[in-house]
Amino acid sequence: MRNFQMLGLIFVLAGMISITGEARELQVRVTDSDGAPLPKVVVSSQHSVPQSSSTIAVMDQVERLFAPFILTIQPGATVKFPNSDNIRHQVYSFSPAKPFELPLYSNREAPQMTFPAAGVVVLGCNIHDHMRAYIYVSPYPQSVTTDEDGRAVLEVAAGASDIVLWYPGLGAEPTAAQEVTVAAEQQQLVVQLPVLRQQQTPPPVSSLQQRFNRLKDNVN
Repeated sequence: MRNFQMLGLIFVLAGMISITGEARELQVRVTDSDGAPLPKVVVSSQHSVPQSSSTIAVMDQVERLFAPFILTIQPGATVKFPNSDNIRHQVYSFSPAKPFELPLYSNREAPQMTFPAAGVVVLGCNIHDHMRAYIYVSPYPQSVTTDEDGRAVLEVAAGASDIVLWYPGLGAEPTAAQEVTVAAEQQQLVVQLPVLRQQQTPPPVSSLQQRFNRLKDNVN
């Protein structure tokens, strides 16, 4: 594990050196401490790639859960916070990278926020304590997230290179990450992280909803 800001500085300097060099595609597979595929791991490389022209990302709220659980953006990007529920939410974060609080709002509004500094922003909702998610504002030129099978593809320098993996719970600090060295010409990599899969906990079904479900089952 290494300091998040120090790793970012090292990778930026390395990226300035290798940006014009040759690159190769690296296929990464990440598992948790039990060996199960680990989705939503942020995998970063110092090799620069063309970025999307869009600088607006979306962190939605669906069925009293944030969607997605982990959102990866670059510094300076703007995030919209639509509310697809039919109830109000109040999104906040106490994270040093971007402390903020949005006023209580319904699904008729989509407030937005710009994130200028790299860091990990932990989200919560003042109305629903079970709601939790993360915005990873990457300090690296290239960051991708693993899919449901724990797989991701990114570009790295042709020679020996380093990648950095981030996932909640890798250390005492939210920004704790794990660095892995990739050998020259290596095209596949399997990494097991010392964490278990995290996800938002769905809200409990209310007694009213339980009664409705029983009635619906009886009708069917």
